[in-house]
Amino acid sequence: MIIMKSFMKKSINTLGRSARLQAAASAWFLAVCLFLSACAQPSSDRSDTAGSGYDFSGSDTATSESVASGSDRSGTASSASGPVSAVKEKGAGSAADGKASGTGVSSSSIQKRSALIGDRYGIRILCGSDARLSYRDYTASALTAPEQILSTLDVIDRTLGIYPPGFFTSVREGFCDSITICLARDLHAVNDSSHLESAHAFTTVQDDTIWLVLNAEETILPSTLIHELTHVTDYRLLAMHQLLESEWGRLNPQGFSYYNAYLDESGRDLRLSGSRRYTSEEETDPENIWFYDAYSRTYAMEDRARLMEILLEGVPVSGDGPEELPGRDLCFASPHVRTKLRFYFYTLRQAFGTGRWPEQTSWEAALQEAADP
Repeated sequence: MIIMKSFMKKSINTLGRSARLQAAASAWFLAVCLFLSACAQPSSDRSDTAGSGYDFSGSDTATSESVASGSDRSGTASSASGPVSAVKEKGAGSAADGKASGTGVSSSSIQKRSALIGDRYGIRILCGSDARLSYRDYTASALTAPEQILSTLDVIDRTLGIYPPGFFTSVREGFCDSITICLARDLHAVNDSSHLESAHAFTTVQDDTIWLVLNAEETILPSTLIHELTHVTDYRLLAMHQLLESEWGRLNPQGFSYYNAYLDESGRDLRLSGSRRYTSEEETDPENIWFYDAYSRTYAMEDRARLMEILLEGVPVSGDGPEELPGRDLCFASPHVRTKLRFYFYTLRQAFGTGRWPEQTSWEAALQEAADP
């Protein structure tokens, strides 16, 4: 600043101390000082993504107690109330720096993607630090890998698209506040004497919410989601007496009863130790088939979910046609299985069908194709 003043004095003397020139020189001097002062100021470090609502900086060992569900009828990916505590992972990026775990995927983009899917189908999606981790029968750990979350969101979007317009809004209305899909990892049973020790996915009803929880650390297939969405639908149908298990039971072999358990008396998985009688795993004559496999014999809800899963395997989601699953063709060649499914489809139309439904749903078209290949 001293050098600048000396330079100014010499300039003004040279110009003959004219009052007009003095004023001009003073204005020039002031402008230069302001410019130099502005350049000397440190720049502020601001993040456009601070407060985006998702924190992917936590480690894989989240410590969380039960997070109560809010009454969110909007279907958007809003946070459940209550804190979720996560230990920060070494070297991981924070939510404030706008990127998820240093991968270049912004947390806000994941939030927007979740909300967009939720709005489109009338559900809610929670992931990252917003995901609920404690349930009545299972616990979970937080999933913080953005690529896996985005990949799972894509599967969710494509799979929900096979259902008729407004389907999940109809399922929710008059029964619960929200249908919420949570993306997490490490799903373990609270009591492994009555439930499978670990799960790829599960569905439960708690706090006026139907929770569908996915182990998104593993690859989620459309068939897994269809299986669980059938449970979501059944919770509503059974609670509102729109589906009676006594009527469903009459469609099974005379004298048959479900195990109503996942484990046998010795604690073994009934998928491995259970009877395969009347299933396409064992029978070769379609007239003797009522179930797809041993797992279908555990619960009536699992029977329906397994049939829907196998029926819709790959057909409407990937566009590549049905997977060549063992016993699939034999199963749907059974008149008993087709009768069970037609009864279920009729129930769905009676309960949720609106003028927006197509003349033939994806599952009705799939059964027609399976029955008449």
